[in-house]
Amino acid sequence: MGPIAYSLCHKEIIGLAMWITGFCAFAPLIPATEVSLRDPGLILSREFHAPVDTSYLLNLRFVFPSTESRIKDRLVGDGRTSDYCDSDIQYDAIPDHERSGLGLPIPFRVVVRSEPEGASVVERTFHSLCHAAHARNDKHRTIGRLDINRGSYRIEVTNLQPQIAFGDIKTEISLVSGDAN
Repeated sequence: MGPIAYSLCHKEIIGLAMWITGFCAFAPLIPATEVSLRDPGLILSREFHAPVDTSYLLNLRFVFPSTESRIKDRLVGDGRTSDYCDSDIQYDAIPDHERSGLGLPIPFRVVVRSEPEGASVVERTFHSLCHAAHARNDKHRTIGRLDINRGSYRIEVTNLQPQIAFGDIKTEISLVSGDAN
């Protein structure tokens, strides 16, 4: 999708028609890529192209061995909504009585650089909490929202703490449109 089609998607009547027919959706900038959270360190280094100026979501997908294990899981979170889910608050700053259901915090360092210049566009630490959605054997969680202009970039995502508890759960990371995917 280019900038013109993207801008039409935000118009009142034609935009609705385009959303309904699927013309406003575009493929993930970084498709689901398996990563390990077991050890701290760089888990993703990838070039990508942003087709339009918008906000993109860096997401995690946790794939469980069965639906039953997904339902019993408390590591990713239980789906309860909280103001802390979309905030970037330090986990230690959340009162103990409000932590139930949020899941384990996972801190990530995200750096996005323009290509080929290498100038830093995003350089930020996110604290991922809560599960945002689920289906069958998987749960989804957002790492953070990245405001990126059209262009070519390289993203580096670093897991800042070992997440041994997630060892048996397949984990994938992706970068998608913050609007449609």
